[in-house]
Amino acid sequence: MILKQNSYNYPLNNGSHRNPMKTAVAALIEGDKSAFYGCGFFGLQDTLWDVQGRHYFKHCTIQGAVDFIFGAGQSVYERCTIAAVAGALNGAPGYITAQGRTAANETNGFVFKNCNIVGSGKTYLGRPWRSYARVIFYNTLMSNIVVPQGWDPWFCTGHKYVLLY
Repeated sequence: MILKQNSYNYPLNNGSHRNPMKTAVAALIEGDKSAFYGCGFFGLQDTLWDVQGRHYFKHCTIQGAVDFIFGAGQSVYERCTIAAVAGALNGAPGYITAQGRTAANETNGFVFKNCNIVGSGKTYLGRPWRSYARVIFYNTLMSNIVVPQGWDPWFCTGHKYVLLY
């Protein structure tokens, strides 16, 4: 297994961080037709920046608390473990995704297929980073850490975004 770990606020110290909470990317994926099998991506905020291009993740573990899978990639996450550590946020909710589709005709978006969401604290499935965000959770097991409403509109209230589960 290949591990990409951001050490800025990791490992978590019983909910307290050594550094202020801010963007700290563990991996930036930008190339087209990239594939990852059995890899681990660990961080707290903005762990995996799925910038652009077509990507495939299978049997990977992705861990974080805030917007920890974000960007405008056209990506499939299959049989991955999504480990939310929102318990480290001192009562604030976490956010798994922040997808960045900026126009209705763009083909990018995130698809989570046959995944498993586990972790601590309460977390949203995501919030739109841009006005036309698109995220789909298909046949994914979600533990009780996922808040009942699922999605937070963030600053995109009134825009068209697709966030399904």
